[in-house]
Amino acid sequence: MKTFLSILKSYGLEGLKQYVKLFLGRIDYLRFKDSKFETIYIKGFLKPILLRTHTTDFSTFKQIFHNNEYDIQFDFNPRVIIDAGANIGLASLYFSKRYPEAKIFAIEPEVSNYAKLKETVDGYQNIKPILAALHHTEGEILEVFDQGVGHWGFATRKSDDTTINNTASTIDTISIPSLINKCELDIIDVLKIDIEGAEVEVFEKYFENWLPKVRCIIIEFHERFRPNSENKIKSVLSKFGFTSYKKGENWIFTNSIIAKD
Repeated sequence: MKTFLSILKSYGLEGLKQYVKLFLGRIDYLRFKDSKFETIYIKGFLKPILLRTHTTDFSTFKQIFHNNEYDIQFDFNPRVIIDAGANIGLASLYFSKRYPEAKIFAIEPEVSNYAKLKETVDGYQNIKPILAALHHTEGEILEVFDQGVGHWGFATRKSDDTTINNTASTIDTISIPSLINKCELDIIDVLKIDIEGAEVEVFEKYFENWLPKVRCIIIEFHERFRPNSENKIKSVLSKFGFTSYKKGENWIFTNSIIAKD
């Protein structure tokens, strides 16, 4: 009842009517917009989702919750999920609702996105936000820079790669072996990677020991930034028994050896 009164006070009678439709399952989500935020209501979440206006947040939301980019059928029940390139945490929220028993490690290198990520997942005990850049190294300092495609397009590079002055911040790297050791992980059930071209560095070296411990990898390749990266990474994964198919903008790689519980 408190939520209904709050909706009525904030958005009037028409807003309340729309909220009732959401409550009855007649619409998938409800969107209210003002000058600073877009407030999204979805059934089954702890609180409304706040998106930043004039950013790519709503586009990301639509990909995940409307286009169902991560609606993937597994032959196992995910218990450990790594969300690399978590942005503001929308994929982590999706995974948290769908797999409430899973531990989710949300990794984001850009500070403004990370601050919003922490707000988004606050209250979700199974999501751990991590400020870092996924890489094959541990503790290396990289530059975070703007590729000119909005808040979902920040990328990382070595400091000696700078060609123009578009550096937003710097960030330490974190490796998958380090995550496995620090978090005492035996198996990574789902490794989601959307890191604007830096997937090349993740699979560049030192992957021999951790790849056999991963059941499924979800990758969005960024050929426009890193030409031929897709073929390079597919070649690595095929040698470790991963089969693949494409869903939307993502490639899904399944470890044929440990694909089932």
